[in-house]
Amino acid sequence: MRIVCLSPVVPYDGIPHAGGQYLLRHLRTLRELGHRVTVVSFDDRDNRAAADHLVDAVDVVLVPAPRPRRAFARRLVGGIERQEQRLFPVRPVARRRRALRRSRAARAVLAAADVIEYQWTESGWFGVRRRPTGAPRHIVIAHDVLLQSYERFLAAAPGPPWHPRMLLARWRRWSVRRDERRVYRRADVVLTFSAKDAALVRRAAGAPVRAVVVRPPLADGVEPCVRAGDPVPTVLFVGAFDRSVNSDAAVWTMTDIAPWVLEVNPSVRFVFAGARPTDEMRRIAAMRPGAFVVTGRLESLDGAYAEADVVLVPLRAGAGVKFKTVEAMLRGIPVVSTGVGIEGIVGDGIRAYAVADDARGLAAAIVRALADPVGARRDAARSRDAVADEFSGAAFRRALTDVYGGPTP
Repeated sequence: MRIVCLSPVVPYDGIPHAGGQYLLRHLRTLRELGHRVTVVSFDDRDNRAAADHLVDAVDVVLVPAPRPRRAFARRLVGGIERQEQRLFPVRPVARRRRALRRSRAARAVLAAADVIEYQWTESGWFGVRRRPTGAPRHIVIAHDVLLQSYERFLAAAPGPPWHPRMLLARWRRWSVRRDERRVYRRADVVLTFSAKDAALVRRAAGAPVRAVVVRPPLADGVEPCVRAGDPVPTVLFVGAFDRSVNSDAAVWTMTDIAPWVLEVNPSVRFVFAGARPTDEMRRIAAMRPGAFVVTGRLESLDGAYAEADVVLVPLRAGAGVKFKTVEAMLRGIPVVSTGVGIEGIVGDGIRAYAVADDARGLAAAIVRALADPVGARRDAARSRDAVADEFSGAAFRRALTDVYGGPTP
């Protein structure tokens, strides 16, 4: 079967965000099932470099979507596109939509496809036009359901209803609801990472849609880790900090959660491991160099996990399954999380060490886990096998086979 994957990024080994890591495994599994796969993305420096390293017989078509050469024009276009994204978060910017329509190479592979899949809901906007009979199947991979994020943002936004910030938030929620509905209704199948997200897709669509749960293959090759490194009690938070949900959670940890913990145990170290930490994170960390460590991007997180006594997932916004939560559980490390951090994961034998949505509750759970590290590890181990089964490569392969078909002769 000829599958064309429309994606904003071309994945590669070591890509520093969970969605890209999922996409790489997804493409490789489709190839293992015997499908011919072509990735269509946009021509930029990162995607060109990634295309040179993407192996496993996956073809790549990069669509040029150039910006103006003059600096003034580039700034003008950049400003316009930022406003496009603010007002219509689901839709790719007009420059990319035009580029895809005009690309002969992209049109050729799309015309020959048996299946067109759209990685991330935003890519699904490319498929909302009415399709003729006999057109290829359209499959949307909803890494998260955007409407949930915007509903949460609006609920948490401060200010009177008539404040411009609140008016913009309500517009964005309405825009996302309308456009996400169109994306899901036009899809033949929507893949989600949890039953919770499948239910959200059906609600967002406002009509019967086929929403299929495909658990990400996170368990293969991940074994329980033994605490290593120096004996300093260590709390680990993993994230790509160019995402505001992660950087905001990191700052909240430093300013509101950590002080409660450090008051009880001044020797505790909080490690923030991940790419692109913000200036604010570095500034706050510099004020308490022994308590806060901001690593920047790491080639591997194995060392950070090995030194962690607790993994903290203090997210207050966002949507979708948090891969960092699953990965910590697979390593047998106690997880202290907000409700947002564990949604779509717990249940059927899977539980976090502790869940709280306020700073003091999270701090108290961290203190409790650090006071009895052996007991906390024993508690975490009870869920590990259930997590490994739920997020295994074998289960992932079976799920994709059900949707795309099995190995070809």
